[in-house]
Amino acid sequence: MENNFNDKSAESSSQRGSGNKTKGSDRKKILITILVALVLVAALWIWKNIQINNERKKAERKNELLQERARALITNAHKEHLKLLAKPYVWAVRSELLKGNVNQVNLYANDMVKEKNFQNIVVANDKGVIISSTNKKNEGQQFLTVGKPNYLTSDTTIVENINDSILVMSSPVMGFNNRLGTMMITYKVKRIDFD
Repeated sequence: MENNFNDKSAESSSQRGSGNKTKGSDRKKILITILVALVLVAALWIWKNIQINNERKKAERKNELLQERARALITNAHKEHLKLLAKPYVWAVRSELLKGNVNQVNLYANDMVKEKNFQNIVVANDKGVIISSTNKKNEGQQFLTVGKPNYLTSDTTIVENINDSILVMSSPVMGFNNRLGTMMITYKVKRIDFD
């Protein structure tokens, strides 16, 4: 019996030793599995953050492009409206210049400049001298002090965008057989913020 007891003690101690080895390797496997899972979760989190940031940047760029396009469309609409305004306004100025009535041209300009966004209105004669201006300091001076040389020679209405906030429209004032002068309107385009 004593042998039996010793055999059992020896067996149980050997089982304990192999159990410790099994428990140790199980712990290592669990720790490795947890470590791999943490690395995978971290990698997935980093990948998703990068993906979200890329999508955010794309959306911001798309928003900026849409805003730029909307501003350009609004500016173009203002240009077209100024061109449409030029015809009847030039006809009125032409009619008064043919009569030699510069005071009436001044009244038209002063009334027009009271409207929203109109900055300055200048009318020069066929010699390039300013005969009517909403800024009275300009009257009597050469047109080139306020306008470009091509405005004096152009046979069509020109609308130019300056600094994305100012539109300059110039139009010839034609008589029956000759050019009576040149009209120039400076118009401020209100910047639109979409925020």
